[in-house]
Amino acid sequence: MRLLIGLLLISFNAFAADWNDLEIDQKYSLQQSFQLPQIEKNKSLIDLMEGEAVVLKEIIGLDMINVSLFKFEYKNCPGVEMKTDMEIIPVKNTSPVVEVGAELEQCMLEIFIENKDLMTPSLFE
Repeated sequence: MRLLIGLLLISFNAFAADWNDLEIDQKYSLQQSFQLPQIEKNKSLIDLMEGEAVVLKEIIGLDMINVSLFKFEYKNCPGVEMKTDMEIIPVKNTSPVVEVGAELEQCMLEIFIENKDLMTPSLFE
């Protein structure tokens, strides 16, 4: 029984790529849905849905604040002029729970993660 539970837990997390394993110019899909509030449209929400495609374009180390910025081209972008506020998103299947900052600007999904959490499962598969 313990073996079965262990295998289920491993397979449950097997599809999530760790932040450290993500590669530039690779296509990924969101592993969970979340919403971001638009800045200019009375805080209307942009829905980013599980399964939507993104392409990792850049990883920037913000060493002064011990954070890494992952910039993804968001394929279902509603328009290049659209910008959202940053939201804190808890990453599912992490224990303890890892939180990232997420915002969308000029069709780039920007994810900010603390460097100490780079070896944890990401939002992508």
